[in-house]
Amino acid sequence: MVKNDFDLKPGHRLNRSTPLFLRMAAWLAVVLWIVSICYLSSLSGTKVSSLNVVDLWDKAAHFLAFALGSALLACALRLNTAWPAFRVFLAAAAAISLFGGIDEWHQLYTPGRSGADLGDWIADTLGALSGASLVLLSYARPQRPNPKTAQGA
Repeated sequence: MVKNDFDLKPGHRLNRSTPLFLRMAAWLAVVLWIVSICYLSSLSGTKVSSLNVVDLWDKAAHFLAFALGSALLACALRLNTAWPAFRVFLAAAAAISLFGGIDEWHQLYTPGRSGADLGDWIADTLGALSGASLVLLSYARPQRPNPKTAQGA
């Protein structure tokens, strides 16, 4: 009997065949991404501009960075929880979008940065949705006909 939403349900068992070091590496990748974003967010505007070596549009850089973060978080959640794929998608996209909002707020207090840029947060959120979607789609499996039932038909 399921007591609450966090109890394991049939078909949603943890895949313990994934080695522990891979499951921990997934979380380490998320933490490194967070540290990188926090570091970049704390730099002044001129330092950030000098790091943009490929001359990416600001919104594209936000989109790509937060798509990566969301994909990393979604992978970590898939490897470490018994959640269904759609819950992983929602949790990863929401968490990374929230982190993008907090990042924009943080930039208000960083010298040489504007912060609270709605366009940046929208790019962060769209990136988060895209990154989580890619992981969700990578776990989608096409339905193959069962050879046992196909022969009997």
